[in-house]
Amino acid sequence: MTIHPATCRSPCATVNDDIEDGDMCKEGRDGIVTMSSINAVDIHGLSWSPAADAQVETVADHPDDDPDAIRAQVDPGAHVSCTDQQHMLHGYREFTRSRPSPVKLMPATVNSDAVPKGVGYLHVPAKNAQGYLSVQTFYTPYLRTAVINERDLVKAAKMRAKDIESDSITKHKDAGAFTYHAKHRMNSSKDVIIHGTLIDDKCYTGVLILPDLDPSDPKATPATSSILALESDPEFAEQCRKAAMLAIHGYHEAVEIQLREEMTKLPTQFHSLPFHEYIQSNM
Repeated sequence: MTIHPATCRSPCATVNDDIEDGDMCKEGRDGIVTMSSINAVDIHGLSWSPAADAQVETVADHPDDDPDAIRAQVDPGAHVSCTDQQHMLHGYREFTRSRPSPVKLMPATVNSDAVPKGVGYLHVPAKNAQGYLSVQTFYTPYLRTAVINERDLVKAAKMRAKDIESDSITKHKDAGAFTYHAKHRMNSSKDVIIHGTLIDDKCYTGVLILPDLDPSDPKATPATSSILALESDPEFAEQCRKAAMLAIHGYHEAVEIQLREEMTKLPTQFHSLPFHEYIQSNM
């Protein structure tokens, strides 16, 4: 796998101010045509990292960083988040004649303009309650990379650009990692923070959280399909069984407690009824 840096064309963007801080695919705005330039890199294969012989020492010095993990590049030069891997996208929707794409991609290669086929969301690991940011990303098979516009990270956190006091990308070169930090003007608890890895001194997200694929999907593997993982990994299957039993037991206990609290309002002869047996026999 090799990386070939591409020459970046001058951005040609005509973005309606009404959608600057919102979802470009919001209903009622399908007539908007946005010309966007992306800063493309040519990466072959299903992983977004260079071959071992092209990697810098920061990766080799950190064996815990899997160079074959599925990641996306955080690129300050990109004007739109996009990918060529449809199976990576959650909530994917195809564009149609009645609901066309609101953007047109202009990669750095001459005569390679492309209209996205659809849109979905990449789940990028992040320091928040969910554990990830759901980043709106356009799909087009004509690309050979997954790129995230860092401004889309703020939008994914449900923030407006004017709510952010500053943002920065800090490369921790000794650790082979980077941090993106968008600082909220009023509330530091709303800061947008993601951590990722450096590959060839470029910023890549943590391992993307992929949708749970149907085992019949051509892209389905034990890493992307829970059904295949259960079939191929007995230890994982046992952990799932135990987790399911624990969840069921916890639910039974919660329902029984709720019922007993309600029964305190009834005559005492009903208080000693075996509610746990009724619950289990009717689940």
